[in-house]
Amino acid sequence: MKYTGFAFLIGFAAILQSFTPIATAEAAVLKNVSEYAGQRCNTPPRGSGVFVGIFHGVKESPFISDNDARMPVDRFRCFTSMEECRGWLYTMQSKYDAGIPTTSCRRH
Repeated sequence: MKYTGFAFLIGFAAILQSFTPIATAEAAVLKNVSEYAGQRCNTPPRGSGVFVGIFHGVKESPFISDNDARMPVDRFRCFTSMEECRGWLYTMQSKYDAGIPTTSCRRH
């Protein structure tokens, strides 16, 4: 009897969990942020509260049509909110090829 009740509770919890909305990280990202959002800036001092977005990626060369013809794209922008910074990174990663460890948003 104990095992049946325990199995029922586990099954009920699994079903209940499937109906509860789960917020994903992508759902929280602003998707209408321009590639040119934020301000060009130097590295702000620590404790300034400025959010810094760093992006390093590549794009296809407009002059050479070979797969190896890639040009680097490096951007460093300052933002007033983390949401805007993450939205900018989403736009940059959608527009250009980038590796996961080469992009970040940090608070200074």
